[in-house]
Amino acid sequence: MFNLLIEAVIKNRLLVVLALLAAIAVSAFMIPKLNLDAFPDVTNVQVAVNTEAPGLAAEEVEQLITYPIEAVMYALPDVEQVRSISKTGLSGVTVVFKEGVDIYFARQLVFERLQSAKELIPAGVGMPTMGPNTSGLGQVYQYLLEAKPDANIDSMALRSLNDWVVKLLILPIDGVTDILSFGGEVKQYQVNINPNKLLAYDLTQQDVSNALDANNSNVGGWYMNRGQEQLVIRGTGWFTPGEKGLAEIAQTPIKTIDGTVVQVADVANVELGSEIRQGAVTLSKRNEQGEIVNRGEVVTGIVLKRMGANTKQTIDGINARVEMINQALPKGVEFKAIYDQAELISQAVQTVVDALLLAFVFIIIVLAIFLLDLRATFLVLLSIPISIGLALSVMAWLGLSANLMSLGGIAVAIGMLVDGSVVMVENVFRHLGLKHNQHKPSSQLVAIAAKEVARPIFFASLIILTVFLPLFSFEGVEAKLFQPMAVSIMLAIISAVFVALVVVPALCVYLFAKGVTVKQSILLKPIDMLYQRALQKALQAKRSVLAIAGLLLIVAAVMLPRLGTEFVPELEEGTINLRVTLAPSASLETAISVAPKLEAMLLEFSEVEYALSRIGRAEVGGDPEPVNNIEIYLGLKPHEQWVNAKTRVELQQLMEAKLEQFPGLLFNFSQPIATRVDELLSGVKAQLAIKLFGSDLGVLTEKGQQIEQLVQQIPGAKDVAMEQIGGEAQLIVKPNRLALSRFGLSVSDLMDVVQHGIGGQSAGQIINANERYDIYVRIAKSFRQNPNVIADLRLRTPAGAIVRVGDVADVQIESGAPQVRRDDVQRRVVIQANVQGRDMGSVVADIRAAIADKIQLPSGYSVAIGGQFENQQRAQQRLMILVPVALLLIALLLYFAFSNLSQVVLILVNVPLAVIGGVIALYLSGQYLSVPSSVGFITLFGVAVLNGVVMVESINQRINAGDSKDKAVFEGAVSRLRPVLMTALTSMLGLIPMLLSTGIGAEIQKPLATVIVGGLVSATFLTLFVLPVLYKSMSK
Repeated sequence: MFNLLIEAVIKNRLLVVLALLAAIAVSAFMIPKLNLDAFPDVTNVQVAVNTEAPGLAAEEVEQLITYPIEAVMYALPDVEQVRSISKTGLSGVTVVFKEGVDIYFARQLVFERLQSAKELIPAGVGMPTMGPNTSGLGQVYQYLLEAKPDANIDSMALRSLNDWVVKLLILPIDGVTDILSFGGEVKQYQVNINPNKLLAYDLTQQDVSNALDANNSNVGGWYMNRGQEQLVIRGTGWFTPGEKGLAEIAQTPIKTIDGTVVQVADVANVELGSEIRQGAVTLSKRNEQGEIVNRGEVVTGIVLKRMGANTKQTIDGINARVEMINQALPKGVEFKAIYDQAELISQAVQTVVDALLLAFVFIIIVLAIFLLDLRATFLVLLSIPISIGLALSVMAWLGLSANLMSLGGIAVAIGMLVDGSVVMVENVFRHLGLKHNQHKPSSQLVAIAAKEVARPIFFASLIILTVFLPLFSFEGVEAKLFQPMAVSIMLAIISAVFVALVVVPALCVYLFAKGVTVKQSILLKPIDMLYQRALQKALQAKRSVLAIAGLLLIVAAVMLPRLGTEFVPELEEGTINLRVTLAPSASLETAISVAPKLEAMLLEFSEVEYALSRIGRAEVGGDPEPVNNIEIYLGLKPHEQWVNAKTRVELQQLMEAKLEQFPGLLFNFSQPIATRVDELLSGVKAQLAIKLFGSDLGVLTEKGQQIEQLVQQIPGAKDVAMEQIGGEAQLIVKPNRLALSRFGLSVSDLMDVVQHGIGGQSAGQIINANERYDIYVRIAKSFRQNPNVIADLRLRTPAGAIVRVGDVADVQIESGAPQVRRDDVQRRVVIQANVQGRDMGSVVADIRAAIADKIQLPSGYSVAIGGQFENQQRAQQRLMILVPVALLLIALLLYFAFSNLSQVVLILVNVPLAVIGGVIALYLSGQYLSVPSSVGFITLFGVAVLNGVVMVESINQRINAGDSKDKAVFEGAVSRLRPVLMTALTSMLGLIPMLLSTGIGAEIQKPLATVIVGGLVSATFLTLFVLPVLYKSMSK
């Protein structure tokens, strides 16, 4: 088969060259269409259902809204988990589907079930809606609207500009699914009622709402003919926007008493105000002189990318519109980007591109030294750009994205891409240089040489491809991280085989038409001599060679259990996210006053450009954070300008020490994308989530605090915090049923005062073009500002008597739950922690032992550890199966190639030899055994086996030609020295740049590169000695 292929290629070499040019043209056309992303999107298939429940406290939200929604979702097919959070005014349910379910199909299913959930939710409590179709990395762009101090534009006007101008300009951009407004005040036309005047006029609050509704409508009356024209008939009775509208609302009649009209102005005060706020944003930054300026409250927008859209294109689309947006804004207001994932993407891509270019240079040097022929070097190098180009164009065609992992895969493979071509060119070179071949035509010699190595090249590549196959059985996050890498490596290697077996022989005929002059490399000669001597000694002292190899194996076996374990090293994003949690009863005003103080302290570090604090939550669809939660986003200067610290972790420690002077605040440092990924995987914004399940919130709090204290004492556990499930101050109005019935009042009469009087109700909208603002009717602030005033509110009985609320109900302040979280219908509390300075595996083992030893849980309560650890466990179990499977597949392939069992075993000896170097390299560099390093080991198996295949094939050919065994082993090994050294060096040097790089995203590729480089050193060295020694004794 291979002989026929080689003959056909050499015969039709012109066609091959034309096909090559066509492939290059196609690549040039396809590559610009590649999807660019910073990081593979690891979000599972999930659909969010959000319900706003104005005014309801967390426990009522859980019972009235969250539970009915959860209950109907379990009937759906392929649902993996349903988790929820219930908090004051908001219910958020997340339905997680199994991998592979189409997101639009999942959304359709949830939408259908929501109809039956709506029937189970009491009328008027809340309408469930589906969250935006975005992923965990969907917050791709954040912007800021800033008004210059002299522009005279307040935060209410800024919010209106954002909601009704900026948002509408960004929404049509392809790839944008939603924009969340954050900060500022939402305008509202407020009707503040004086309850005493209502009683005096014998009116209720509902009368006021009805009157406003009845006086605010536009209608249509079809047509009227007038001569030859027709007129459209319109009735325009809407309130006018602005100050005039306030006057119209005030003049609205409610009822007539003895010929006197009672207007809204008689019982209420009408003014412009702000909606009840759930969040705010403050900003501090440096000005041109480097001084710290506090800009106070600002308005920001968070752009959410549609699931599966191209991040880079979406952001380019937004940037293209910035000029248009600034034109649409009034003078003195500016639109500025504050966070843009495109920067991270270009930095991550740059990291890989730099590594590739450096590797390219290294490989040129190696080839030039070994081959000493420019044409041969050029031929081998050709395989790199062509293979990468073909691989990227196939990825673009399949719609895969180029990100850190898939481009990293190509960087890992760059050294392997030249292996096939190196062996091919080296063999052609050798044949053309032999004295007795000088007069034969070059095409004939190329054919002979190519036929000799075609089979080993094909099998060697097949082995590498086989090694990556098991990666496709990964699940969950690790699948999304490492499959793109496996795909890109496989595509590149398939392209490289095509180049080595088809393109190189065809071009050899053209380039070496005049023959070659073989020069002895100055470097190679002494190495060759040295190797011959060493090999002779090794063949004589078999036992000592095997003893050394065995000793090294034992060393590696001792080191292996001492390596720590983690899931995936943290990705450096170049920014810091700091979460600050205040006491559960803290108000929004308190948080707004604390944030600028924290920002000023953080800006004392010269590394920080600006600090943006997001307090509470944005509109529905964002993270449902309480108002006692401040998320400070720190923009950092480029790494070169840092003064106080060398790494992010050091900087965080310095910041933590500085912020410790604020007692009672909890701090948690992370990075924007890392936080989002952690939260998506476990519902917790930290690496470790210790979940305690049970039904009673009191017991959960008590046991949770015990676990929290235990975990804090464990070394390596940082930022340990239990989420707050108690301590929210609540004013409770509890009806006295006996007193109510004495006055002929029902509970709903009392609840009406709480819900509509104190809470307020909407009475229509004022519409102005696209803009819509609520008219809100509520008891005036002075009548609802403390428990005594509320107890003093009056109710009218059916008999006409007037009673105080305090006479028919208890009004008191109690402590309650700010939020209730549930996983699969069970209430849970989470103790979260990050791991620093130790590996995750051992920290979790310590936590488990401590909980089992010291904590007694009542029946019905259980503990589970989730977060990144969950993924690590799953990945480790999967790897336990994958590694033997990979080895078995290699053994099978080798058996097909050599059909000799003892030789298969002989080649597989390379695997433990390669592992030795990998383990020692990890141990010495202080890195942990993570998923990337395991993938490194799998890759290493393939590369290590390659050397063995080339060596054994060479010895076999000599024995078949009739040489004695000793001579065949010696000469076969010596003749393969050059290709073995070349392939090992190119593979190693191709990875060195990844080892040394410090760019964004280098952390994930470092363990991978460390393992392969370390393993190649030991494998190459041992292949050259242990294999020939074993060949003699094993293949009898």
